[in-house]
Amino acid sequence: MNDDQYKHFMIELSEIVGVGWHTMKLIIDNDLHAEAEWSIEQLRKLGVKAQIAERLQQFRSGYTYEKIAEREVHQQKHRYHCITYWDEQYPEALKQIAQPPWILYVRGRLELLQRRSLAIVGTRYPTNYGKQCTKLFSGQFAEQGLTIVSGFANGVDTIAHKAALSYSSSTIAILPTAITQCYPANNYELYERVGEEGLLISESVHASPVHPGQFHQRNRIIAGLSLASIIIEGERKSGSMITARHALDMDRELFAVPGPIHSAKSEGPNFLIQNGYARMLLSSPQLFEELPWLKDNVISENENKHQKVNKLLDELSEDEVKIVTLLKENSFSINEISNLTNIPFGHLNVLLLNLCIKQLIEQHPGSIYIAL
Repeated sequence: MNDDQYKHFMIELSEIVGVGWHTMKLIIDNDLHAEAEWSIEQLRKLGVKAQIAERLQQFRSGYTYEKIAEREVHQQKHRYHCITYWDEQYPEALKQIAQPPWILYVRGRLELLQRRSLAIVGTRYPTNYGKQCTKLFSGQFAEQGLTIVSGFANGVDTIAHKAALSYSSSTIAILPTAITQCYPANNYELYERVGEEGLLISESVHASPVHPGQFHQRNRIIAGLSLASIIIEGERKSGSMITARHALDMDRELFAVPGPIHSAKSEGPNFLIQNGYARMLLSSPQLFEELPWLKDNVISENENKHQKVNKLLDELSEDEVKIVTLLKENSFSINEISNLTNIPFGHLNVLLLNLCIKQLIEQHPGSIYIAL
């Protein structure tokens, strides 16, 4: 298998019902992709359950590389991309956690994966105080150039996403459900907006009934993708506290906004502060005072932007130069770019993805691309 075939093989493998992170690791660690056939006995010896081993055996015997074209059509139809652990654009922060997702399904501004990000999470039912704090902090940090990461739930998460969307640093929503599935359903308008102006991320492409385990998996990505996490309201036993635990386990920075001692919504943050698990956050300047490297890096990124762009332009392929040159003259849709450059559609998708990640072009609503 070449690299593209290997990545496609792993994507298809990960979508088999019942195949989880540990089964994928067994197959990767034992280089089973290089074997043309898998036996159920062989898989059972590695510790795979009987039912899953049977599915894996059937998958391997029926797998063909021709399905690569089918996936490209599906991705185009449903407006998402697949990023594997082995891709250059896979975020480095996620590679550092104990169980990094093997596959990320993404939709929106892929370049946000390379930006410095900050998680803001909290209760689905915030008080007026919680709403004000969320809007204030999300807007101020996004204005400073940090991408805001949250879990797309009602309440604090939704407020954080909306506040950050007003700025170019924008927001990343980690979905507990499939990339093609809006949950909660009442957030559909925000789902579409983040999918165009921000970035949606999921570990799944197939819609399925929601179960509690999906939220735990989502919360580890929220914490793993972020350099620091901020907890704004939540009870002692809540999803935001699970995110806090993930952040602590990953040795990431953790902050909590204190609240009234008589409010059940403040139990979680106050507990984290009281026991020394999280630093008390009272203002946005405080975050940069305690983490000066965060502000310094945001500033240096802006100051060196033109220098980085010039270096990237020198390293582009002939087709990439053709695309950037075209988009500097005008904005075009992917179909228009394909017609004007004669670059095959499948290859063009890859080139546009790479150029977005390099922050040389940007995708706007309606799949319109512009040069930056």
